[in-house]
Amino acid sequence: MSRLLVLISCFQVVLAEPYAVISGYLGDNVTLPSRADRSWHLSKIEWSVFTNNTWIATYRNGKTNIERISQFKGRLSLNITSGDLMIHGLTKEDCMEYTVDLINTEKTSTVNKLRLQVKEHLQKPTITTLFSTPEKGGCWMGLHCSSPDRGVNFSWQVIPDTRAAFSMWDPSGNHGVFLAFLNTTSKLNFTCTSSRTMESTSSTVTPQCNAGDKPEPQLDCRDRCGLCFLLGGVIMGTCIIIVYIFREEIKAAWKYLSDKFCPSTIPS
Repeated sequence: MSRLLVLISCFQVVLAEPYAVISGYLGDNVTLPSRADRSWHLSKIEWSVFTNNTWIATYRNGKTNIERISQFKGRLSLNITSGDLMIHGLTKEDCMEYTVDLINTEKTSTVNKLRLQVKEHLQKPTITTLFSTPEKGGCWMGLHCSSPDRGVNFSWQVIPDTRAAFSMWDPSGNHGVFLAFLNTTSKLNFTCTSSRTMESTSSTVTPQCNAGDKPEPQLDCRDRCGLCFLLGGVIMGTCIIIVYIFREEIKAAWKYLSDKFCPSTIPS
């Protein structure tokens, strides 16, 4: 009992705080915060992983060891002032739970846990030419933008700006079509941007239009179906708007035709 009292008097234990979740991108660097009190002067830092508390980085008796296991060799930096741990060149295998045990010069200790999520950067969207149809003084051109990433939003930008341009997007958010009129002398830069949360990436093309060229459709089955679906959606949406705007006139015309050709009463 006396030994227990001595231990309690020598070490003041601070309970661990709730889990923290840290996110990093594949191939980038990420810093795992120890969440140590800034007023502390740390005398011991122990970062570990797995349920058996395998040490990956330690600071004890004024010495730092960050070469403990092969997975992290050459990829760690330990800040002995804050207790923070930086991992360089993130890999998918780094996605796990991390624990840090801290003790200050006053023999106060704390244990903090966090989970690291490793995400992938968005891949650049791909722009392909669907068709180029010659018209007087130029051509109508259809461009297709797609991304292998799911859940992204697309946007188009044309420099210099042109009014003869229309964009349509697949409701699934996987690709979109851009229609524009180009004259033979114009040089337009078409940029498609895919974005998700706080990240975005872009691709740019500068297609050329020769009015004398024959149309060269480059539509595969998937693109044809997607284009038909988008055009059908535009047509259907236009019809719904027209019906909504002229709903009163349509009701009146329908009532007139009904009364004229299908009277509700039969003369005796």
